[in-house]
Amino acid sequence: TGNLYRPRGKAGPFPGILNPHGHWQKGRLEHQPLASIRARCITFARMGMVAFSYDMVGYNDSLQVPAHRFVSLRGSLWGFTSLALQTWNSIRAIDFLQSLDDVDPQRIGCTGASGGGTQTFMVTAVEPRIKVAAPVNMISAHMQGGCVCENAPGLRTETYNVEIAALAAPRPMFIVSATGDWTVNTPTVEYPAIRSIYELYGAGDKVATAQVQAEHNYNAESRQYMYRWFARWFLGDERLGIGAERDFIVEPDERMRVFPVGKLPAGTIRGFALEKAFKDGVQRRLDALLPSTSEKLEYLRKVTKTRLMHVLGATWPQPDTIIAEVGEIVQAEAWREQPVALGRKGGNDRVPGTLYLPPGHSPTRMILAVHGTGREGLRDGFGGPGETIRALLDAGFGVLALDLFYIGAIPKEAAARNDHDWFWATFNPPLLGQRVQDILTALAYLSRCEGSTSLALVGLGEGGPWSLLAAALSPLSCAVCVDLQAIPPEWDSVYLGSLYAPLLRAYGDLRVAAALIAPRPLLLGNTAHRFPLTWSRAAYQVVGASGKLSEKPGPLTVRSLLSWL
Repeated sequence: TGNLYRPRGKAGPFPGILNPHGHWQKGRLEHQPLASIRARCITFARMGMVAFSYDMVGYNDSLQVPAHRFVSLRGSLWGFTSLALQTWNSIRAIDFLQSLDDVDPQRIGCTGASGGGTQTFMVTAVEPRIKVAAPVNMISAHMQGGCVCENAPGLRTETYNVEIAALAAPRPMFIVSATGDWTVNTPTVEYPAIRSIYELYGAGDKVATAQVQAEHNYNAESRQYMYRWFARWFLGDERLGIGAERDFIVEPDERMRVFPVGKLPAGTIRGFALEKAFKDGVQRRLDALLPSTSEKLEYLRKVTKTRLMHVLGATWPQPDTIIAEVGEIVQAEAWREQPVALGRKGGNDRVPGTLYLPPGHSPTRMILAVHGTGREGLRDGFGGPGETIRALLDAGFGVLALDLFYIGAIPKEAAARNDHDWFWATFNPPLLGQRVQDILTALAYLSRCEGSTSLALVGLGEGGPWSLLAAALSPLSCAVCVDLQAIPPEWDSVYLGSLYAPLLRAYGDLRVAAALIAPRPLLLGNTAHRFPLTWSRAAYQVVGASGKLSEKPGPLTVRSLLSWL
Protein backbone atom coordinates (compact mmCIF):
# COMPACT_ATOMS: atom_id res chain seq x y z
CA THR A 1 0.00 0.00 0.00
CA GLY A 2 1.29 3.45 -0.82
CA ASN A 3 1.19 6.52 -3.05
CA LEU A 4 2.46 6.81 -6.60
CA TYR A 5 3.78 10.19 -7.80
CA ARG A 6 4.18 10.78 -11.55
CA PRO A 7 5.62 13.63 -13.66
CA ARG A 8 3.08 15.92 -15.30
CA GLY A 9 3.59 17.28 -18.79
CA LYS A 10 6.70 15.22 -19.54
CA ALA A 11 7.30 12.27 -21.80
CA GLY A 12 8.61 9.02 -20.35
CA PRO A 13 9.79 6.45 -19.74
CA PHE A 14 11.07 7.80 -16.43
CA PRO A 15 13.31 6.43 -13.71
CA GLY A 16 11.38 4.79 -10.87
CA ILE A 17 12.33 5.52 -7.25
CA LEU A 18 11.34 3.43 -4.21
CA ASN A 19 10.82 5.49 -1.06
CA PRO A 20 10.70 3.43 2.16
CA HIS A 21 9.75 5.88 4.89
CA GLY A 22 11.31 4.93 8.23
CA HIS A 23 9.93 5.37 11.74
CA TRP A 24 8.28 8.76 11.40
CA GLN A 25 5.01 9.09 13.28
CA LYS A 26 2.89 9.37 10.13
CA GLY A 27 4.89 6.93 8.07
CA ARG A 28 4.72 7.63 4.35
CA LEU A 29 2.42 10.61 5.01
CA GLU A 30 5.01 12.46 7.14
CA HIS A 31 5.54 16.13 6.29
CA GLN A 32 7.48 18.26 8.78
CA PRO A 33 10.82 20.12 8.81
CA LEU A 34 12.77 17.13 10.15
CA ALA A 35 11.50 14.79 7.44
CA SER A 36 9.02 14.86 4.58
CA ILE A 37 8.30 11.82 2.47
CA ARG A 38 5.73 13.84 0.51
CA ALA A 39 8.20 16.59 -0.41
CA ARG A 40 10.71 13.99 -1.53
CA CYS A 41 8.29 12.17 -3.81
CA ILE A 42 6.72 15.32 -5.27
CA THR A 43 10.18 16.69 -6.06
CA PHE A 44 11.17 13.43 -7.75
CA ALA A 45 8.06 13.71 -9.96
CA ARG A 46 8.78 17.35 -10.78
CA MET A 47 12.33 16.35 -11.75
CA GLY A 48 11.03 13.72 -14.16
CA MET A 49 10.97 10.53 -12.10
CA VAL A 50 8.17 8.25 -10.89
CA ALA A 51 8.23 7.92 -7.10
CA PHE A 52 6.51 5.25 -5.04
CA SER A 53 6.23 5.73 -1.29
CA TYR A 54 5.01 2.52 0.34
CA ASP A 55 4.18 1.47 3.86
CA MET A 56 6.51 -0.25 6.24
CA VAL A 57 4.58 -3.12 7.81
CA GLY A 58 2.00 -2.00 10.34
CA TYR A 59 1.98 1.66 9.23
CA ASN A 60 -0.92 3.56 7.65
CA ASP A 61 -2.65 1.08 5.32
CA SER A 62 -0.41 -1.93 5.98
CA LEU A 63 -2.84 -3.56 8.40
CA GLN A 64 -2.27 -7.28 7.86
CA VAL A 65 0.16 -7.53 10.79
CA PRO A 66 -0.93 -6.83 14.38
CA ALA A 67 1.61 -4.02 14.89
CA HIS A 68 4.76 -2.67 13.30
CA ARG A 69 7.03 -4.05 16.01
CA PHE A 70 5.64 -7.56 16.03
CA VAL A 71 7.92 -10.44 17.02
CA SER A 72 7.10 -14.12 16.57
CA LEU A 73 9.56 -16.75 17.75
CA ARG A 74 7.52 -19.47 16.09
CA GLY A 75 7.41 -17.42 12.92
CA SER A 76 11.17 -16.94 13.00
CA LEU A 77 11.58 -20.72 12.63
CA TRP A 78 10.11 -20.24 9.16
CA GLY A 79 11.68 -16.86 8.36
CA PHE A 80 8.49 -14.94 9.15
CA THR A 81 9.82 -11.59 10.44
CA SER A 82 8.94 -7.96 9.91
CA LEU A 83 12.28 -7.40 8.17
CA ALA A 84 11.53 -10.27 5.80
CA LEU A 85 8.06 -8.91 5.04
CA GLN A 86 9.33 -5.37 4.49
CA THR A 87 12.14 -6.50 2.22
CA TRP A 88 9.71 -8.70 0.31
CA ASN A 89 7.40 -5.69 -0.06
CA SER A 90 10.33 -3.70 -1.46
CA ILE A 91 11.07 -6.44 -3.98
CA ARG A 92 7.42 -6.54 -5.03
CA ALA A 93 7.45 -2.73 -5.26
CA ILE A 94 10.24 -3.02 -7.82
CA ASP A 95 8.06 -5.44 -9.78
CA PHE A 96 5.25 -2.89 -9.61
CA LEU A 97 7.37 0.00 -10.85
CA GLN A 98 8.82 -2.06 -13.67
CA SER A 99 5.31 -3.01 -14.77
CA LEU A 100 4.35 0.63 -15.41
CA ASP A 101 4.46 1.83 -19.01
CA ASP A 102 5.99 5.17 -18.03
CA VAL A 103 8.86 3.66 -15.98
CA ASP A 104 12.20 2.67 -17.46
CA PRO A 105 12.80 -0.79 -15.91
CA GLN A 106 16.58 -0.27 -16.16
CA ARG A 107 16.52 2.88 -14.02
CA ILE A 108 15.22 1.85 -10.59
CA GLY A 109 16.51 3.63 -7.49
CA CYS A 110 15.84 3.61 -3.76
CA THR A 111 16.24 6.11 -0.93
CA GLY A 112 15.06 6.41 2.66
CA ALA A 113 16.21 7.54 6.09
CA SER A 114 16.32 5.91 9.51
CA GLY A 115 14.46 2.58 9.22
CA GLY A 116 13.89 3.53 5.59
CA GLY A 117 17.67 3.89 5.28
CA THR A 118 18.09 0.37 6.64
CA GLN A 119 15.52 -0.90 4.17
CA THR A 120 17.30 0.98 1.36
CA PHE A 121 20.64 -0.74 1.81
CA MET A 122 19.05 -4.09 2.70
CA VAL A 123 17.00 -4.36 -0.47
CA THR A 124 19.84 -2.92 -2.55
CA ALA A 125 22.10 -5.67 -1.19
CA VAL A 126 19.79 -8.43 -2.46
CA GLU A 127 18.24 -6.74 -5.52
CA PRO A 128 20.48 -6.09 -8.56
CA ARG A 129 17.58 -4.26 -10.23
CA ILE A 130 18.24 -1.27 -7.97
CA LYS A 131 20.80 0.74 -9.92
CA VAL A 132 21.22 3.80 -7.64
CA ALA A 133 20.77 4.04 -3.88
CA ALA A 134 20.89 6.75 -1.22
CA PRO A 135 20.61 5.44 2.36
CA VAL A 136 20.32 8.34 4.79
CA ASN A 137 21.37 8.55 8.47
CA MET A 138 21.60 4.82 9.07
CA ILE A 139 24.90 3.25 8.04
CA SER A 140 26.76 2.97 11.33
CA ALA A 141 29.52 0.70 12.58
CA HIS A 142 28.17 0.75 16.14
CA MET A 143 24.37 1.09 15.89
CA GLN A 144 22.62 -1.43 13.68
CA GLY A 145 18.99 -0.31 14.00
CA GLY A 146 16.77 -0.10 17.05
CA CYS A 147 13.62 -1.78 15.72
CA VAL A 148 12.80 -5.43 15.07
CA CYS A 149 12.02 -4.43 11.47
CA GLU A 150 15.74 -3.70 11.05
CA ASN A 151 16.88 -6.87 12.77
CA ALA A 152 16.29 -10.53 12.10
CA PRO A 153 17.85 -13.57 13.75
CA GLY A 154 21.11 -14.49 12.06
CA LEU A 155 21.26 -11.30 10.01
CA ARG A 156 24.50 -9.93 11.45
CA THR A 157 26.35 -13.02 12.62
CA GLU A 158 29.98 -12.14 11.85
CA THR A 159 28.96 -9.07 9.81
CA TYR A 160 27.46 -5.61 10.28
CA ASN A 161 25.70 -2.80 8.41
CA VAL A 162 28.85 -1.41 6.83
CA GLU A 163 29.51 -4.68 5.02
CA ILE A 164 25.84 -5.13 4.10
CA ALA A 165 25.71 -1.61 2.64
CA ALA A 166 28.92 -2.27 0.69
CA LEU A 167 27.13 -5.04 -1.20
CA ALA A 168 25.75 -2.23 -3.37
CA ALA A 169 29.18 -1.89 -5.02
CA PRO A 170 29.84 -1.00 -7.78
CA ARG A 171 26.40 0.62 -8.25
CA PRO A 172 26.20 4.34 -7.44
CA MET A 173 25.42 5.03 -3.77
CA PHE A 174 25.26 8.29 -1.84
CA ILE A 175 25.58 8.14 1.96
CA VAL A 176 24.09 10.99 3.98
CA SER A 177 24.92 11.30 7.69
CA ALA A 178 24.20 13.68 10.56
CA THR A 179 26.25 15.10 13.42
CA GLY A 180 23.42 14.52 15.89
CA ASP A 181 22.92 10.78 15.65
CA TRP A 182 24.82 7.50 15.35
CA THR A 183 26.14 8.42 11.89
CA VAL A 184 28.37 11.15 13.32
CA ASN A 185 31.49 9.13 12.43
CA THR A 186 30.43 8.21 8.91
CA PRO A 187 32.86 10.54 7.05
CA THR A 188 35.88 9.10 8.90
CA VAL A 189 34.87 5.50 9.72
CA GLU A 190 32.02 3.97 7.72
CA TYR A 191 32.40 5.82 4.43
CA PRO A 192 36.13 5.04 3.98
CA ALA A 193 35.43 1.36 4.67
CA ILE A 194 32.67 1.24 2.06
CA ARG A 195 34.70 3.24 -0.43
CA SER A 196 37.54 0.72 -0.09
CA ILE A 197 35.15 -1.95 -1.39
CA TYR A 198 34.11 0.26 -4.30
CA GLU A 199 37.76 0.81 -5.15
CA LEU A 200 38.23 -2.94 -5.53
CA TYR A 201 35.86 -2.58 -8.50
CA GLY A 202 37.63 0.52 -9.78
CA ALA A 203 34.43 2.41 -8.93
CA GLY A 204 35.55 4.86 -6.27
CA ASP A 205 33.76 7.66 -8.14
CA LYS A 206 30.42 5.89 -7.72
CA VAL A 207 30.19 6.33 -3.96
CA ALA A 208 30.04 9.68 -2.16
CA THR A 209 29.03 11.11 1.19
CA ALA A 210 27.86 14.30 2.89
CA GLN A 211 27.12 15.18 6.50
CA VAL A 212 24.61 17.74 7.78
CA GLN A 213 24.67 19.59 11.09
CA ALA A 214 21.41 18.24 12.47
CA GLU A 215 19.75 15.59 14.58
CA HIS A 216 18.44 12.35 13.10
CA ASN A 217 16.61 13.49 9.96
CA TYR A 218 15.80 13.46 6.29
CA ASN A 219 15.45 17.23 6.12
CA ALA A 220 15.61 19.59 3.14
CA GLU A 221 19.41 19.89 3.29
CA SER A 222 19.86 16.11 3.31
CA ARG A 223 17.38 15.77 0.46
CA GLN A 224 19.27 18.31 -1.66
CA TYR A 225 22.36 16.10 -1.72
CA MET A 226 20.23 13.14 -2.73
CA TYR A 227 18.39 14.98 -5.56
CA ARG A 228 21.67 15.93 -7.18
CA TRP A 229 22.92 12.33 -6.95
CA PHE A 230 19.87 10.87 -8.69
CA ALA A 231 19.92 13.66 -11.27
CA ARG A 232 23.55 12.80 -12.04
CA TRP A 233 23.04 9.10 -12.59
CA PHE A 234 19.46 8.94 -13.88
CA LEU A 235 18.99 12.26 -15.69
CA GLY A 236 22.55 12.81 -16.86
CA ASP A 237 22.99 16.25 -15.27
CA GLU A 238 23.60 16.80 -11.55
CA ARG A 239 22.52 20.44 -11.89
CA LEU A 240 18.92 19.33 -12.44
CA GLY A 241 18.78 18.46 -8.75
CA ILE A 242 19.91 21.89 -7.50
CA GLY A 243 16.98 23.82 -6.02
CA ALA A 244 14.58 21.15 -7.21
CA GLU A 245 12.38 21.21 -4.11
CA ARG A 246 9.63 23.85 -4.09
CA ASP A 247 6.43 24.50 -2.16
CA PHE A 248 3.41 22.30 -2.79
CA ILE A 249 -0.15 21.80 -1.58
CA VAL A 250 -0.33 19.37 1.33
CA GLU A 251 -3.30 17.07 0.79
CA PRO A 252 -5.25 15.83 3.86
CA ASP A 253 -4.06 12.49 5.16
CA GLU A 254 -7.44 10.88 4.43
CA ARG A 255 -7.11 11.65 0.73
CA MET A 256 -3.70 9.98 0.66
CA ARG A 257 -4.84 6.78 2.36
CA VAL A 258 -5.78 3.57 0.54
CA PHE A 259 -8.09 2.47 3.36
CA PRO A 260 -9.03 5.75 5.10
CA VAL A 261 -11.13 4.10 7.81
CA GLY A 262 -8.78 1.15 8.29
CA LYS A 263 -11.11 -1.45 6.76
CA LEU A 264 -9.36 -4.00 4.58
CA PRO A 265 -11.04 -5.68 1.60
CA ALA A 266 -13.16 -8.73 2.37
CA GLY A 267 -11.13 -11.92 2.47
CA THR A 268 -7.81 -10.24 3.31
CA ILE A 269 -5.74 -12.52 5.51
CA ARG A 270 -4.13 -10.95 8.55
CA GLY A 271 -2.48 -11.74 11.86
CA PHE A 272 -2.05 -15.43 12.62
CA ALA A 273 -3.67 -16.39 9.31
CA LEU A 274 -0.97 -14.41 7.50
CA GLU A 275 1.77 -16.21 9.41
CA LYS A 276 0.14 -19.56 8.60
CA ALA A 277 -0.11 -18.70 4.91
CA PHE A 278 3.57 -17.74 4.93
CA LYS A 279 4.51 -21.03 6.62
CA ASP A 280 2.36 -23.04 4.22
CA GLY A 281 4.14 -21.47 1.27
CA VAL A 282 7.55 -22.26 2.75
CA GLN A 283 6.46 -25.85 3.45
CA ARG A 284 5.34 -26.30 -0.15
CA ARG A 285 8.71 -25.12 -1.44
CA LEU A 286 10.46 -27.46 0.98
CA ASP A 287 8.26 -30.44 0.02
CA ALA A 288 9.21 -29.90 -3.62
CA LEU A 289 12.80 -30.86 -2.69
CA LEU A 290 11.85 -34.42 -1.60
CA PRO A 291 14.41 -36.55 -3.49
CA SER A 292 13.15 -39.06 -6.04
CA THR A 293 16.37 -39.41 -8.05
CA SER A 294 20.08 -39.35 -7.25
CA GLU A 295 20.34 -35.96 -8.97
CA LYS A 296 17.58 -34.52 -6.77
CA LEU A 297 19.24 -35.96 -3.69
CA GLU A 298 22.53 -34.26 -4.59
CA TYR A 299 20.67 -30.99 -5.10
CA LEU A 300 18.91 -31.39 -1.74
CA ARG A 301 22.24 -32.15 -0.06
CA LYS A 302 23.97 -29.14 -1.61
CA VAL A 303 21.17 -26.66 -0.92
CA THR A 304 20.26 -27.86 2.57
CA LYS A 305 23.83 -28.19 3.82
CA THR A 306 24.52 -24.63 2.71
CA ARG A 307 21.36 -23.40 4.44
CA LEU A 308 22.03 -25.32 7.65
CA MET A 309 25.58 -23.99 7.84
CA HIS A 310 24.22 -20.44 7.63
CA VAL A 311 21.37 -21.06 10.07
CA LEU A 312 23.52 -22.84 12.65
CA GLY A 313 26.74 -20.91 12.08
CA ALA A 314 28.52 -24.27 11.97
CA THR A 315 30.99 -25.60 9.42
CA TRP A 316 33.07 -28.71 8.93
CA PRO A 317 36.64 -27.93 10.10
CA GLN A 318 39.55 -29.37 8.20
CA PRO A 319 41.34 -31.87 10.48
CA ASP A 320 44.63 -29.95 10.24
CA THR A 321 42.94 -26.89 11.77
CA ILE A 322 42.04 -28.74 14.97
CA ILE A 323 43.90 -27.77 18.13
CA ALA A 324 44.08 -30.53 20.74
CA GLU A 325 45.35 -30.22 24.30
CA VAL A 326 45.95 -33.77 25.52
CA GLY A 327 46.69 -34.69 29.12
CA GLU A 328 48.32 -37.73 30.68
CA ILE A 329 46.61 -41.13 30.44
CA VAL A 330 45.32 -42.27 33.81
CA GLN A 331 45.18 -46.04 34.38
CA ALA A 332 42.07 -47.17 36.27
CA GLU A 333 41.02 -50.65 37.34
CA ALA A 334 39.27 -51.65 34.12
CA TRP A 335 39.87 -48.77 31.75
CA ARG A 336 42.16 -45.88 30.87
CA GLU A 337 41.10 -42.26 30.58
CA GLN A 338 42.74 -39.14 29.18
CA PRO A 339 41.64 -35.49 29.44
CA VAL A 340 41.43 -33.60 26.14
CA ALA A 341 40.42 -30.10 25.11
CA LEU A 342 39.61 -29.37 21.48
CA GLY A 343 39.41 -26.18 19.48
CA ARG A 344 39.92 -24.71 16.01
CA LYS A 345 42.61 -22.35 14.81
CA GLY A 346 41.06 -18.89 14.96
CA GLY A 347 37.81 -20.34 16.28
CA ASN A 348 37.96 -19.06 19.87
CA ASP A 349 36.34 -22.27 21.06
CA ARG A 350 37.47 -24.85 23.61
CA VAL A 351 35.63 -28.14 24.05
CA PRO A 352 36.61 -30.16 27.16
CA GLY A 353 36.32 -33.91 26.95
CA THR A 354 37.48 -37.24 28.30
CA LEU A 355 38.83 -40.06 26.16
CA TYR A 356 38.10 -43.51 27.56
CA LEU A 357 40.20 -46.42 26.33
CA PRO A 358 40.05 -50.17 26.96
CA PRO A 359 42.85 -51.50 29.15
CA GLY A 360 46.00 -52.74 27.50
CA HIS A 361 45.50 -51.80 23.84
CA SER A 362 44.70 -48.93 21.50
CA PRO A 363 41.24 -49.44 19.95
CA THR A 364 40.70 -49.33 16.20
CA ARG A 365 37.01 -48.48 16.61
CA MET A 366 36.16 -45.07 18.10
CA ILE A 367 32.88 -43.59 19.26
CA LEU A 368 32.01 -39.95 19.87
CA ALA A 369 29.40 -40.00 22.63
CA VAL A 370 27.28 -36.86 22.97
CA HIS A 371 24.92 -36.57 25.93
CA GLY A 372 22.54 -33.71 26.58
CA THR A 373 24.04 -33.19 30.04
CA GLY A 374 27.62 -33.67 28.87
CA ARG A 375 30.16 -35.99 30.45
CA GLU A 376 28.17 -36.05 33.68
CA GLY A 377 25.35 -37.89 31.92
CA LEU A 378 27.78 -40.66 30.93
CA ARG A 379 29.44 -41.15 34.34
CA ASP A 380 28.50 -43.28 37.30
CA GLY A 381 27.91 -41.94 40.80
CA PHE A 382 31.63 -42.09 41.59
CA GLY A 383 32.86 -40.10 38.60
CA GLY A 384 33.90 -43.12 36.56
CA PRO A 385 32.44 -44.23 33.23
CA GLY A 386 28.79 -45.17 33.45
CA GLU A 387 27.00 -48.25 32.14
CA THR A 388 26.98 -47.20 28.48
CA ILE A 389 30.66 -46.33 28.29
CA ARG A 390 31.70 -49.43 30.26
CA ALA A 391 29.76 -51.63 27.87
CA LEU A 392 31.39 -49.96 24.87
CA LEU A 393 34.83 -50.35 26.43
CA ASP A 394 34.16 -54.05 27.10
CA ALA A 395 33.25 -54.41 23.41
CA GLY A 396 36.63 -52.95 22.45
CA PHE A 397 35.56 -49.41 21.53
CA GLY A 398 37.34 -46.21 22.49
CA VAL A 399 34.94 -43.47 23.57
CA LEU A 400 35.31 -39.69 23.55
CA ALA A 401 32.78 -37.90 25.79
CA LEU A 402 32.37 -34.11 25.61
CA ASP A 403 30.98 -31.12 27.45
CA LEU A 404 29.50 -29.12 24.60
CA PHE A 405 29.18 -25.34 24.72
CA TYR A 406 27.38 -24.08 27.85
CA ILE A 407 27.28 -27.59 29.35
CA GLY A 408 29.25 -28.54 32.45
CA ALA A 409 31.29 -25.94 34.31
CA ILE A 410 30.53 -22.46 32.92
CA PRO A 411 33.07 -19.75 33.83
CA LYS A 412 31.57 -17.11 36.10
CA GLU A 413 32.70 -14.37 33.72
CA ALA A 414 30.80 -15.94 30.79
CA ALA A 415 28.24 -13.70 29.13
CA ALA A 416 24.63 -14.40 30.01
CA ARG A 417 22.84 -15.80 26.98
CA ASN A 418 19.32 -14.99 25.85
CA ASP A 419 18.84 -16.81 22.58
CA HIS A 420 15.16 -15.90 22.46
CA ASP A 421 15.93 -12.17 22.50
CA TRP A 422 15.49 -10.75 19.00
CA PHE A 423 18.59 -8.55 19.11
CA TRP A 424 20.80 -11.20 20.69
CA ALA A 425 19.80 -13.60 17.92
CA THR A 426 20.58 -10.96 15.30
CA PHE A 427 24.27 -10.90 16.22
CA ASN A 428 25.00 -14.34 17.69
CA PRO A 429 24.80 -17.87 16.33
CA PRO A 430 22.21 -20.00 18.13
CA LEU A 431 23.33 -22.11 21.06
CA LEU A 432 22.21 -25.13 19.05
CA GLY A 433 24.62 -24.19 16.28
CA GLN A 434 27.56 -23.77 18.65
CA ARG A 435 26.91 -27.22 20.08
CA VAL A 436 26.69 -28.70 16.59
CA GLN A 437 30.02 -27.02 15.83
CA ASP A 438 31.60 -28.65 18.87
CA ILE A 439 30.42 -32.06 17.66
CA LEU A 440 31.88 -31.41 14.20
CA THR A 441 35.17 -30.32 15.76
CA ALA A 442 35.36 -33.54 17.77
CA LEU A 443 34.52 -35.68 14.73
CA ALA A 444 37.28 -33.98 12.76
CA TYR A 445 39.72 -34.65 15.62
CA LEU A 446 38.82 -38.34 15.85
CA SER A 447 39.04 -38.75 12.07
CA ARG A 448 42.75 -38.00 12.21
CA CYS A 449 43.58 -40.32 15.12
CA GLU A 450 46.22 -42.88 14.15
CA GLY A 451 45.18 -46.52 14.14
CA SER A 452 41.45 -45.81 14.04
CA THR A 453 39.66 -47.76 11.30
CA SER A 454 36.03 -46.89 12.05
CA LEU A 455 34.12 -44.10 13.74
CA ALA A 456 30.57 -43.82 15.05
CA LEU A 457 28.59 -40.87 16.44
CA VAL A 458 26.18 -41.68 19.26
CA GLY A 459 23.81 -38.96 20.52
CA LEU A 460 21.94 -39.61 23.76
CA GLY A 461 19.28 -37.59 25.58
CA GLU A 462 19.05 -34.07 24.23
CA GLY A 463 22.32 -34.76 22.45
CA GLY A 464 20.45 -36.96 19.95
CA PRO A 465 18.96 -34.17 17.79
CA TRP A 466 22.18 -32.14 18.07
CA SER A 467 24.13 -35.11 16.77
CA LEU A 468 21.67 -35.68 13.92
CA LEU A 469 22.25 -32.13 12.67
CA ALA A 470 26.02 -32.47 13.05
CA ALA A 471 26.01 -35.72 11.09
CA ALA A 472 24.09 -33.99 8.29
CA LEU A 473 26.94 -31.48 7.95
CA SER A 474 29.79 -33.97 8.35
CA PRO A 475 31.46 -35.49 5.27
CA LEU A 476 32.69 -38.50 7.24
CA SER A 477 31.35 -41.96 6.48
CA CYS A 478 30.79 -42.74 10.16
CA ALA A 479 27.75 -44.58 11.47
CA VAL A 480 25.20 -42.46 13.35
CA CYS A 481 22.92 -43.45 16.22
CA VAL A 482 20.64 -40.85 17.81
CA ASP A 483 18.11 -40.83 20.62
CA LEU A 484 15.16 -38.74 19.40
CA GLN A 485 13.40 -38.68 22.79
CA ALA A 486 10.00 -39.35 21.18
CA ILE A 487 9.83 -35.78 19.90
CA PRO A 488 7.41 -34.98 17.06
CA PRO A 489 9.64 -33.01 14.65
CA GLU A 490 6.65 -31.51 12.83
CA TRP A 491 5.64 -29.43 15.86
CA ASP A 492 7.02 -25.89 16.08
CA SER A 493 7.06 -26.13 19.88
CA VAL A 494 9.82 -28.74 19.67
CA TYR A 495 12.19 -26.08 18.30
CA LEU A 496 11.59 -23.37 20.88
CA GLY A 497 13.92 -24.82 23.54
CA SER A 498 17.41 -26.28 23.12
CA LEU A 499 16.66 -26.82 19.42
CA TYR A 500 15.88 -23.17 18.72
CA ALA A 501 17.53 -21.90 15.55
CA PRO A 502 15.69 -19.35 13.42
CA LEU A 503 14.88 -20.62 9.91
CA LEU A 504 15.60 -24.22 10.91
CA ARG A 505 12.09 -25.38 10.05
CA ALA A 506 12.07 -23.53 6.74
CA TYR A 507 15.28 -25.24 5.72
CA GLY A 508 14.36 -28.79 6.64
CA ASP A 509 14.67 -29.37 10.41
CA LEU A 510 15.48 -32.85 11.74
CA ARG A 511 13.54 -34.77 9.10
CA VAL A 512 15.62 -33.48 6.21
CA ALA A 513 18.82 -33.70 8.27
CA ALA A 514 18.22 -37.45 8.55
CA ALA A 515 17.97 -37.68 4.75
CA LEU A 516 21.35 -35.97 4.30
CA ILE A 517 23.09 -38.77 6.22
CA ALA A 518 22.36 -41.35 3.48
CA PRO A 519 23.98 -43.77 2.67
CA ARG A 520 25.74 -43.99 6.06
CA PRO A 521 24.33 -46.41 8.66
CA LEU A 522 21.70 -44.51 10.67
CA LEU A 523 19.72 -45.65 13.71
CA LEU A 524 16.85 -43.39 14.75
CA GLY A 525 16.13 -44.49 18.30
CA ASN A 526 13.33 -43.74 20.74
CA THR A 527 11.05 -42.36 18.01
CA ALA A 528 7.77 -43.62 19.56
CA HIS A 529 6.59 -43.73 15.93
CA ARG A 530 6.45 -39.93 16.01
CA PHE A 531 9.37 -39.26 13.66
CA PRO A 532 8.20 -39.25 10.01
CA LEU A 533 10.60 -41.27 7.85
CA THR A 534 9.39 -39.88 4.53
CA TRP A 535 12.54 -37.88 3.83
CA SER A 536 15.08 -40.37 5.13
CA ARG A 537 13.45 -43.35 3.43
CA ALA A 538 13.35 -41.51 0.12
CA ALA A 539 17.03 -40.60 0.36
CA TYR A 540 18.20 -44.07 1.40
CA GLN A 541 16.08 -45.69 -1.32
CA VAL A 542 17.54 -43.41 -3.98
CA VAL A 543 21.10 -44.48 -3.11
CA GLY A 544 20.16 -48.16 -2.74
CA ALA A 545 20.93 -48.24 0.98
CA SER A 546 17.51 -48.81 2.55
CA GLY A 547 19.02 -51.56 4.71
CA LYS A 548 21.29 -49.04 6.44
CA LEU A 549 18.36 -47.02 7.81
CA SER A 550 16.94 -48.38 11.05
CA GLU A 551 14.26 -47.20 13.45
CA LYS A 552 13.79 -48.24 17.06
CA PRO A 553 10.49 -46.87 18.42
CA GLY A 554 11.37 -47.74 22.01
CA PRO A 555 14.08 -46.27 24.22
CA LEU A 556 17.69 -46.95 23.29
CA THR A 557 19.27 -49.49 25.61
CA VAL A 558 22.90 -50.45 25.97
CA ARG A 559 22.09 -53.84 24.48
CA SER A 560 20.28 -52.39 21.44
CA LEU A 561 23.10 -49.90 20.87
CA LEU A 562 25.80 -52.59 21.00
CA SER A 563 23.76 -54.89 18.76
CA TRP A 564 23.39 -52.15 16.14
CA LEU A 565 27.04 -51.16 16.33
